[in-house]
Parts: sequence; C-alpha cells; structure tokens
Amino acid sequence: MKWSFQKITLFPRGTLVALLRKACSFDPRWEKAYGGSWREFDAFFFDHPENADFCGFFSVLDSSPSGFVSWDPRRFPESVEIGHNCIRPDWKGRGFGTRQMREALRRISVARPRKIFVVTSAPLLPAQRMYERAGFRGCGREPAAGFPGDRIRYEYFPCR
Repeated sequence: MKWSFQKITLFPRGTLVALLRKACSFDPRWEKAYGGSWREFDAFFFDHPENADFCGFFSVLDSSPSGFVSWDPRRFPESVEIGHNCIRPDWKGRGFGTRQMREALRRISVARPRKIFVVTSAPLLPAQRMYERAGFRGCGREPAAGFPGDRIRYEYFPCR
C-alpha cells in the first residue's frame, strides 16, 4: 500500500462530495442535512482551483482518493478553521484520519495562525478521538440545531 497526499485538482469534480457521502453513509441523515452544502463545497473548490490546492488535499492510497481535509483561512492570523475532513469507511480505524489531520496541521502551521479549530458532533466518537490524538483539546459544547447531540469545539495551538 502506498499512501500519499495529493492536490485536489489532480482528481475530477465530484470526488469531494463522493467521499463525504461514503464517509457519512453510516447514517443517511447526514447527507439529507448536508448534501446540498457538500455539493456547493465541491463546486467551489473545482471552480477555484487556487483555493482548492491551498486549502486542502486528498489522502491517496494506491492512486485512489481515500480521504481529504480542507480548511478555511479567512480569519487568519487569528485562526484557521478545519472544514470538511473525512476518510472512506473501509479505511477508518487504521490511523489514516490521524495521519491526514497531522499533515493538515503541519501545512496550516507553516503560516503561524494563533489557533486552529474544528467543530464536530458529539455522536461522532471516532472523530473526537482522532482530533485528540492529533493534538486538539476540547474547549466547549453547544446544542446542535436539528441534529442529535451537541457540537463540540476543539482547538489546536501551533505556536505554543
């Protein structure tokens, strides 16, 4: 198995949304709630390749995209927000998500934001553990409107 990180623009339009669908296939409510925004995200990145390759990458296993992570730098230098982050279900539980997140933190940290943050849902226990293994610390919860479980905020401080 060969694992690498590659530019988003090396793959066809629709690959981002397809991976999000696969990653969230365990519960159809995710696609029902977020499928429209996933399609908008995919279209935006492929319509703006300069953003796609600056603010995200694919994790590729044996030439097939197996996951990806993206981030939003618009609040820089105060913070950078991790956006979509997923691994295909058949590769979950093998450490690939942590590896992918550590690579994202390495790339983002080069710009020296004061903090990097991410928000996830309380029912997503594997995501919580992955963020913690990558170095994030939980810093707050809030009710999630229209979806089960609280939203949990995690922060990472690259310059400390």
